[in-house]
Amino acid sequence: IFFKKKSLFLIIILFIFIESTNLLASDKSKIIDNLNKTQDIKFDFIQISFDKKESGFCFLKRPHFLKCIYNDENQKELIINRKNLVIHHKKYNKTYFFSISKSYFVEILDKEKFKNLIFEKNISLNEKTFEIKYFTEKGEIIFFFEKNTYNLLGWKIVDINGNSTSFKISNIKRNQNLERGIFSIPEIN
Repeated sequence: IFFKKKSLFLIIILFIFIESTNLLASDKSKIIDNLNKTQDIKFDFIQISFDKKESGFCFLKRPHFLKCIYNDENQKELIINRKNLVIHHKKYNKTYFFSISKSYFVEILDKEKFKNLIFEKNISLNEKTFEIKYFTEKGEIIFFFEKNTYNLLGWKIVDINGNSTSFKISNIKRNQNLERGIFSIPEIN
């Protein structure tokens, strides 16, 4: 009798695990469907990095364009235009150029890479969000998706040195037909 109860318990646990795995696979498909329906988005953000909280709004147009305008005294802008990642401080007219290949934005902006990442990685369900963890030689990224709408809610990056950056998204406006001019890199004087 003990063996039968133990076997029944194991079968129930296995069934719950298989059923849970099927649900999460379906959720991955819904996240990807949501991404496929999105050409561009405008959203507000809060970024926490090195215990500093910053906020602003962003425009994202896949596969190569992102512009975030920070609500700070330096009038900071982060601009990605194809292979260039630029930090521009309007107040001081200073522009700093970086290679996008050394940033995490490669995984986020490229729609196909992002879909493959979602499909290949493990998904977990928390109280209100799905989380997908992705490991690279640069560190770890955790993407957060809203449980009911499958919208991207943001991400958390932990680099190889243990530094953490959290980026939370809100007030998403989808398919705004954003012009590429928004993503122009400022001229250097």
